[in-house]
Amino acid sequence: MPNGEHVLVGSSSSSWQHKLCRTIMLKVFASLPQGQMVIKEKGVLVDTFGQRDSDLHAEIDFQCLSVYQSLLFGGSVASGETFSEGLWTTPNLTNVIRIFARNLPLLDSWEAKMEWLAFPIRKISHFANKNSAAGSKKNIAAHYDLGNKLYTRFLDDSMMYSAAIYSSENSTLAQAQITKLQAICDKLQLVPEDHLVEIGTGWGGLAVFAAKNYGCKVTTTTISEEQHQYTQDLINKEGLEDKITLLKKDYRLLEGKYDKLVSIEMIEAVGKEYLPTFFKKCSSLLKDEGLMVLQSITISDHRFDSYSKSVDFIQKHIFPGGFLPSQLLINQHLRKHTDLMIRDLHDIGLDYARTLKDWHHKLLENKVPLAEDGYDDRFMNMWRYYFSYCEGGFLERTISTVQLVISKPAFSNSISR
Repeated sequence: MPNGEHVLVGSSSSSWQHKLCRTIMLKVFASLPQGQMVIKEKGVLVDTFGQRDSDLHAEIDFQCLSVYQSLLFGGSVASGETFSEGLWTTPNLTNVIRIFARNLPLLDSWEAKMEWLAFPIRKISHFANKNSAAGSKKNIAAHYDLGNKLYTRFLDDSMMYSAAIYSSENSTLAQAQITKLQAICDKLQLVPEDHLVEIGTGWGGLAVFAAKNYGCKVTTTTISEEQHQYTQDLINKEGLEDKITLLKKDYRLLEGKYDKLVSIEMIEAVGKEYLPTFFKKCSSLLKDEGLMVLQSITISDHRFDSYSKSVDFIQKHIFPGGFLPSQLLINQHLRKHTDLMIRDLHDIGLDYARTLKDWHHKLLENKVPLAEDGYDDRFMNMWRYYFSYCEGGFLERTISTVQLVISKPAFSNSISR
């Protein structure tokens, strides 16, 4: 009998189903081909699984026997849900996610065997979050209209909610976000005569940075009420009303011709079926010699098929309607639906892992103020899992982030990087 078996299994509330699920899940942990996983139950060691000489170690402490059943039938989604409920703890959440990511073939196999019970319900729910014009506004509100105060608790002063670029080990989050903004503007080759259109305003960081530092005009659009109000206040504060036009309009309704176009991690909210529409719109908004920079989180090409048929924790609880394209899919849509050409690709996935680590650290630093703002332990745990889930994915390269420089055929300048 494993050391900790009496702690949960011996409790009067345990059932034979829970015990059976525990046995099966421990066998899954025992078969992990990579990494080392320590399993505890209420602080008591059950067993150590995997490679003892691995460079990656993690620990899970289960607080309730029913968690095993949830994980067995709910897979990765249940992992996040049960952590949010405080039903398991760990001293290093990102390492747990990394071990899951490093052993995806095994875990995918188990999930495929057991998840059929819950998957249809999740898939129907995700389909209900499709990104039509009305659906997009609802989905964006579900994440970005949680309150600007929440985002000020973990973002830096630029309020950039996207991957930063760290130029050195000593770079702060704020410095790295400025480096990212400068990199994007330089890749766009902005000059004062340019009119830049931005799809996805965020909290106005890029629009203000471009207008102040490059002297160009900017038209930017968001469908988030909270972001729109915050950005309008920022534009007024900076005295940039003559440089920046702020719209509250779906990207599909944008009109006109622009010299440059930028979209920073907005494409993940477009949805798989609307990607052709998105790229067609981008192409139609650019002048014949136009240039575009797209920053996108991407799923690895070899995981795209399985990912596109599933619903993960992020899609269910964090970004309803969200969908990560692969690099191949982006290329295919550009070729099929536009005359746009990819001129350069810069992978910044590892920078995003560090960005998420910094956000996570700031979130924990502000736990007390967040509680005073009304964000309870379950909400905090859910966002902690979200940050670590993404950080682990970036570190293990199951997901990444790229900056793509894309041009119309008549663009003849050399490309900046």
